Amino acid sequence: MAAITRINYLNIIAMLASAVLAMFIPFELVLLSYAILGPLHYLTEISWLNSRQFFTLKKHDYLLIATVVAACILLKLPTANLVYYTFGLSFILLSINKILYRVLYFTLWVLMGYFLLSNNLLRTIFGLYIPTLIHVYIFTGAFLLLGTLKDKSFSGYVAFAVFLICPVLLNVLFTDTHHQPAQWATDGYKYFAHINTTTLRNQSIDIYANRASIILTRIIAFAYTYHYINWFSKTKVINWHRVGKATALVIVLIWIASVTLYFYNYQLGIKWLFILSLAHVILEFPLNHKSFIDIGKQLKSKLPLT
Repeated sequence: MAAITRINYLNIIAMLASAVLAMFIPFELVLLSYAILGPLHYLTEISWLNSRQFFTLKKHDYLLIATVVAACILLKLPTANLVYYTFGLSFILLSINKILYRVLYFTLWVLMGYFLLSNNLLRTIFGLYIPTLIHVYIFTGAFLLLGTLKDKSFSGYVAFAVFLICPVLLNVLFTDTHHQPAQWATDGYKYFAHINTTTLRNQSIDIYANRASIILTRIIAFAYTYHYINWFSKTKVINWHRVGKATALVIVLIWIASVTLYFYNYQLGIKWLFILSLAHVILEFPLNHKSFIDIGKQLKSKLPLT
């Protein structure tokens, strides 16, 4: 318990540090976190998920997810469709064992998608927000809450409260203070700009000068940076670092190559990081579903008997 308490307070410090940096250099922080911390997180988490059978019922269920991804790519379907199909399939693979029922429910999910994805809001949620802000903030918050409910530690509840408060503070503190982003940041952030323009519903907005856009970028920067730091802070909790020497070497080499590619050829590097990021988002879906199911069980167990 002492170790958990220490980790929780270190996480609080990490949250506050991420928030302070996000407050003053939001655009730069998004890019640096995404380029340096991002690929190491993606690679180590995919390795850890693989060692946990990707939290599905059967050992090779991940191949079914990979098949759906390949089919979407071959059919040149939008990202919204890809995320929608794999999101539903992941829940099916987590909760249903019989092949016949799996096929039936996934078929129904695909048919539902024909109608659901015709809605612009749902298409935006699956195509834009689940792979980005929902993943780095909502899902991270779910992991924090689940760990707190299990450990029942005061420090865990404090950490979760700080996690919720930080975006609020970024909305109200020093909102008139604006650091003009460096040229390399404005050049690079254009690949994230669609989050700002879509959220603020203005495709022609100057995202680097508009006050609402700057505040939104603060939140994005905080969410991404702490999402990565939180993963590394849990090293001794979930032991994702316990891999063979060959696996560790491959991870380090790919990470170095990814960072190098990003700074050497930004356009090519950002495309590679997007592929790596989306892969880890999709492969984490079963764990995300499991986390929310477990949160429900924990909350239900704490309710007084009626």
